[in-house]
Amino acid sequence: MIADSKRLKVVLIPPEEWLPSIKNFVHGECPDPVVFFEFLAEHHGIDVELMDPHVPKWMPLVHRHPIYRGLDPVRAIKVLFFRRNVDVVVSVFESSATVLSFLREWFPFKPKLIMWDIAPDEVWRPRRWLQNITVPRVDNILLLSSQQQSYLETRWHSGDKAKMIWQSVDTRFYEPEPAQPMGPVLAIGDDHGRDWPTLIEALAPLDIDLVLKTRSKITIPEGARLRVRQISNRVSFRELRDLYAKASIVVIPLSETLNVSGVGSVLEAMAMGKALVISDNPPIRDYLEPGKTADVVPVGDALTLRKAVKALLADHERMVEMGRFARERVVHLYGNEALAHRFAAALRNICRS
Repeated sequence: MIADSKRLKVVLIPPEEWLPSIKNFVHGECPDPVVFFEFLAEHHGIDVELMDPHVPKWMPLVHRHPIYRGLDPVRAIKVLFFRRNVDVVVSVFESSATVLSFLREWFPFKPKLIMWDIAPDEVWRPRRWLQNITVPRVDNILLLSSQQQSYLETRWHSGDKAKMIWQSVDTRFYEPEPAQPMGPVLAIGDDHGRDWPTLIEALAPLDIDLVLKTRSKITIPEGARLRVRQISNRVSFRELRDLYAKASIVVIPLSETLNVSGVGSVLEAMAMGKALVISDNPPIRDYLEPGKTADVVPVGDALTLRKAVKALLADHERMVEMGRFARERVVHLYGNEALAHRFAAALRNICRS
């Protein structure tokens, strides 16, 4: 058992390279990748060592997806034999823990092994296979949504391993600017959970400016009244922040998914003090106060989405109030300091057990 006053040593193993972004970080150019770890060290007595995977150029498969880069046997062996004195090893997603979870069954290994986040996936076989191997072998799993706990219980009867820490956003980088009631509607996102057809069906009849920040292929119907600008190329974090700042409201159209689709965009928009219209995908519900920080509409319901957007654009006072409530909520619950507090509490609880 570890006392709460003892400093904890943690090794964090992500599935892709995190150290370059930390090394090259420039204040004001992007969200701060360091401050979360500083909060852990200074306020919670938790020292984190980050160990990136080694990615040989002669192994083309590992460059195709982070899930393959996480399967780094050299790193797993280094952790097993040269980090035996740490208290916790945290694997971001499943693949970074897979090899180590096998090895520790054959060699004595004191540290707790936990996963940080899980991507519910019923389709992609490599991920399903790795999750089936790894989830039963890790000690605990840190989750971003209460819906993920149901997924753990349904697939592996492992709901008791769950520790809720939710997601975070850099509330110092994403800060409110003056409201833009005449600005365009911003719709944003690249993951598979975005429902662009419903968005276009909903907003096509409206005489509004719409900015779509997505790489997805979107078909605009002939004769549509809305004025559309799609940004499909990669933009800097500052340019992304400017898109939020210039928008009147942010719309996040979602399909029903198992993963927490849209959470990054939701928290960024809330941090910028923007009113939200969003589809009611169950995993995202933890982050919203319907009617207060966002107007929530049924998934796939174009008519209700259209009415919600029209009503919000027509009510500047409510738009501003919703953005203010959203900002207050995200600072209180989802800033880096709040995440560090939950992360530290979860780790100390795991170490006491």
